[in-house]
Amino acid sequence: MEAASMLGISERAVRKQISEGKLKAELTSGGRNGKIYYIPVSSLPVDVQRKYWTSTNEATASAPAPDCNDEQAKPEHTGINYTLAELKHAVGEERFEAMLAEAEYKMEIIKQAMNPPEGIKKTIWITQLAKKYGKSTAALYRDVEKFQEWGILGLMRKSRLLTQGPQRTSIEPEVERFLRAAYLDLRQPKPAHIFNKKLPQFCETNGYKMPSRASVFRYLKDMEIYEPDLCCLARESKEAYWKKFAEKATRQEPDFVNQVWMGDHHKLDLFISYQGRAVRPWMTVWFDVCSRTVVGWCLSIQANGRTIALALRHAMLPKKIKREDGTEDTLEIGGLPDMLYIDNGEDYKAQVKAGKKHEDFELSRETRGICTSMDIKVQFATPYHPWAKAQVERFFGTFTDQFTRYQPGWCGPNNKARPEGYNEKELHEKGQLLDLEELSSRVEAYLYDYHTTVHRTIGMTPMQKHFSTAKIREGFADERALDICLMDVERAAVSANGIERFGTRGRKRWYSHPELPAYAGQKVIIRYDPNRIGELLVFHPKTGKYLFTATNKELLAFNAKKDDIQELQKRRAARRKLVKQSIREAQTTLESIVTEREAAGTRMMSGANGTAKGNVRAMLGTEQVVKKREEEAKSAKAKRSAKPMSVYDEYILREGTEG
Repeated sequence: MEAASMLGISERAVRKQISEGKLKAELTSGGRNGKIYYIPVSSLPVDVQRKYWTSTNEATASAPAPDCNDEQAKPEHTGINYTLAELKHAVGEERFEAMLAEAEYKMEIIKQAMNPPEGIKKTIWITQLAKKYGKSTAALYRDVEKFQEWGILGLMRKSRLLTQGPQRTSIEPEVERFLRAAYLDLRQPKPAHIFNKKLPQFCETNGYKMPSRASVFRYLKDMEIYEPDLCCLARESKEAYWKKFAEKATRQEPDFVNQVWMGDHHKLDLFISYQGRAVRPWMTVWFDVCSRTVVGWCLSIQANGRTIALALRHAMLPKKIKREDGTEDTLEIGGLPDMLYIDNGEDYKAQVKAGKKHEDFELSRETRGICTSMDIKVQFATPYHPWAKAQVERFFGTFTDQFTRYQPGWCGPNNKARPEGYNEKELHEKGQLLDLEELSSRVEAYLYDYHTTVHRTIGMTPMQKHFSTAKIREGFADERALDICLMDVERAAVSANGIERFGTRGRKRWYSHPELPAYAGQKVIIRYDPNRIGELLVFHPKTGKYLFTATNKELLAFNAKKDDIQELQKRRAARRKLVKQSIREAQTTLESIVTEREAAGTRMMSGANGTAKGNVRAMLGTEQVVKKREEEAKSAKAKRSAKPMSVYDEYILREGTEG
């Protein structure tokens, strides 16, 4: 068997590999037993393919011309794993045009061969055509089969660069194998390093001829040209290979407006002023794929599930716009979507690694509440794959190029792209940065211009597409019902005093209602707006039916928000931390002073004191004053009025008799 000799193994080993699926083969008639395996050359290893083609070319050059009368000669079975574009790139445009003209000439002959006149057998007709055009019958049969299997590409002469790759006869096969293994490394070794460090040691150890520097560099360069996918996967990463070479499916465009909304966050490439510092804001967007319309958006300092819900609320309600004359108008963009297509970033990535399905991932409470109540389907995109959300990613690119880079505080997408001498702190101190409200008004103006500009993909403006195409669901969401869906949901215990919520250290805050005592001892369901925590919507603990609204008059009067309570607690905690730090510093300072004094030795010393002998006491002249002070102290205990000490007594007490 020819394949066995090429592989250097026995025929039995070849049949075993075929049975195990390691080699592709089809069983045809022939051979000693009437059956023989046909193995496509393309299924063999690359080095064996190269060996086969080399031996075939040599045999063809020395073999006699085929017999023209052989009508049933079996065509050559060769695979074509390249395209017309790849062939054109390999041979050049001029050579490609000549090959294409030759193939078209062959195709005209083949069309005649495939349509013999009535009354003439096909075999006789093909023999006549072969003689007419100066071709052998076998060659014409081969051309017919190639055309039927591969089209016009099968009639074009193969390029050695595409079938065998560039030949380096000066490099021995084992050295070539070592070069490939050394170059296909994630550390991305340079050709110079391989030639100077690794290759000499390998050739010297194994007794191979050292190839020239030019041959090695050409071979590695050809690997990058003719095997870019292999080099990318081996030298870069799976992610890079996926982005550059992996086949990607193309989705069908939605037929209706609001059929698919894509949602995503985008960190703007600019700084704004916020609470006394310069920060980069985030933009959360819901994008209608059919009309290329931004149906809802939200600017924030930190993107999270809450901003997704607020942008979704904006998308489901009609929009208010201000005209140039100052009047307001309503623009009915948005509505009720059929499906949301979102990316959950790191959280979703962790779920995928854990082997969970898309449906198992837990959405934020706000978005989940809206989707459940409005019967909206949710589909997750694979995170960090921009092509999964290509339409909204392209919008953010347009938004950056047309809007962001021309605003005050533009900083570029990274540190390398920042304007020279850029300093956001100085811009903030000089008052040259926008605030969130100013940025929001500018974004709103830009989006109106974007919606009224012709979009190249859809051939009209997004607004025209939005209003000229049927919506998959008519109408808009009820604003009050939407607000309730957006509220935070908790369970709260009811006591005799009411519901305790949003209290601070040392101070509890109670919510009350005349009907609330009837539910004492139970845990009711409450909903509240974080921006208005003065009232709680109370729902039945079992049925979930709305009961009443409990209020806290203090928080309601101050129009307090949940963020205000959190800010108060945060400031108190920071103050306590600062005080504790001051105490620790004071203790540390006192300890260090005592240690230093003891180390330095005694700074003052007086004579030793002793007790008086017998009953003799040393008279200092202040005994009367001391006695008088003791009597005054006793009288103070008896709550009697004490006589004020004279100036003279105070002087004696302070200075002594010598003074």
